[in-house]
Amino acid sequence: MFENLLKTLDQLSKTTAISIPLAADSKGYLDRECPNEDCLFHFKVNEEDWGRVQDDTSVTCPMCGHKAHRKSWYTTQQVQQAKERAIGSLQGAINKAMRDDARSFNSRQPRTSLVKISMRVTGSGAAIPDISVPIEAAEAMEMEIYCEQCSTKFAVVGAAFFCPACGHNSAERMFDDSLRKIKVKMSSVAIVRHAIESASGKDAAAVAARSMLESCLPDGVAAFQKHCEALYAKLPAVRPASFNAFQRLRDGSDLWKLAVGCGYEDWLTADELARLSVLFQRRHLLAHAEGMVDSKYLSNTGDATYREGQRIVVTERDIEDLSRSLEKLSACIRLAVAASLQ
Repeated sequence: MFENLLKTLDQLSKTTAISIPLAADSKGYLDRECPNEDCLFHFKVNEEDWGRVQDDTSVTCPMCGHKAHRKSWYTTQQVQQAKERAIGSLQGAINKAMRDDARSFNSRQPRTSLVKISMRVTGSGAAIPDISVPIEAAEAMEMEIYCEQCSTKFAVVGAAFFCPACGHNSAERMFDDSLRKIKVKMSSVAIVRHAIESASGKDAAAVAARSMLESCLPDGVAAFQKHCEALYAKLPAVRPASFNAFQRLRDGSDLWKLAVGCGYEDWLTADELARLSVLFQRRHLLAHAEGMVDSKYLSNTGDATYREGQRIVVTERDIEDLSRSLEKLSACIRLAVAASLQ
């Protein structure tokens, strides 16, 4: 009576996988998600580049650096959609088999019998889902990145520190992203101030706005330090840099002068270098003295705008000057290091 159903169930029991293709977005990127539950970072990888990643190769999360097998990076939405389509496919196959059995059973019943027996299958009667229909990709990410190490193309929202294909940590990209985030943070101060003022009052809004601006100074100096350390490490047979040497402009400049023949005074104007020196010293006050001006700061900078015991005020112009000078230095250092490595 249930020949088709039993046959279908036997076939399904031997099925080890149901293929559900994934669709790339309009730019050719596939959605991926970090399997680390503390991260779950969503990013995209170029479909062709992803195809070149071997099954036994670990993929790296661009955000947290977590490594996992290539098959571990499906997004939560992709997994849910795949489950729904797989269940729909199974239900459709069973429904069709039962309907075929019912038609076969009914066709065999004698038409002249006093007792008539028929079989009817209820349900949606939906056709077997077309499992070749791909899961659509989500909206394209804003920042597209090209790995200088393995040429993989990937895309993220916000920032990325590692290439998903080779795990390369790009010092240049990290520095560029850090400066970009600083600029975004600075441009968002007014928005944040307004939002917090509406929710928590003017005092809380003023504290948050000041904190956002002040954090840009140490963020910029720290990014520059890490950037310089990474570039300096590329050079062979150089004098080891002391701890946090690139947080100190004079020490950093001396290291570069010995390594590549040029220092900061060769890449910045006298006014730019003097201004940057003041901003680095103000960063030091924020990090180690709660921003309170001391005699050492006044002696090192000659800053006549403050007296000992005052607290520094960080302005948008400070952050703009810092970013502009650090970008200029970074470009010159990159060129000098590249020339030295040739």
